[in-house]
Amino acid sequence: EKSLDQQSAHFIFGSTYVELSEVTRPGPDHHLGAWLGDEPAIRILILRAADIDAVREQAVASGQDPTPVGEASRALHYADGATARFKWLALPPESFPEALCGYVQHLTPELVFWREMNAHPNGAVELTGMTLHAADTRDAERRFEPLGRAGAPESLEIRQAEGDASGFTVLHLRTRSLNRTADTLAAAGKPFTRDAARLTVPAPGVLLEFHE
Repeated sequence: EKSLDQQSAHFIFGSTYVELSEVTRPGPDHHLGAWLGDEPAIRILILRAADIDAVREQAVASGQDPTPVGEASRALHYADGATARFKWLALPPESFPEALCGYVQHLTPELVFWREMNAHPNGAVELTGMTLHAADTRDAERRFEPLGRAGAPESLEIRQAEGDASGFTVLHLRTRSLNRTADTLAAAGKPFTRDAARLTVPAPGVLLEFHE
């Protein structure tokens, strides 16, 4: 088992989570090395896999060059301080320059998706999808199509970028109540916009779009 040389905080939902990560030992060989000089943004997209060894075999058969399957662990600050264990792999950054893309097989999902960690004051209950703005939408659709077969998040929306840069721009989040989300944000003094179907919050490097 090898250290990931990063520390992270998570927003845990029912079957997904959002991770905020800081690299503690940067270097060219770090798995996030290609993006360390960039501004804050969505730089990791990891999809859940029931059998990561089978996923790797499928990736190789489709012409990809994934990393070997690695095993890692994280000490949790909840679940009575238990340790979460998982296996993971990354897909080649040449194929996915927008972010580190790969798969994870949770060996202790009952610890990661701890029920008490999904009781968010703003009502958020699940990460349902992401929006990618791409300079070449056809190329992006071709590259990301295999990843779209995952069960969670539910969707990946690809839109035309205005310039030459491609990147993830929006996280779509389901909430129990848009009114509850709005009240929580207003009480905290956080700016947002709202229409009948959604509420949007500008965050560093990404928009958070809430819907019921």
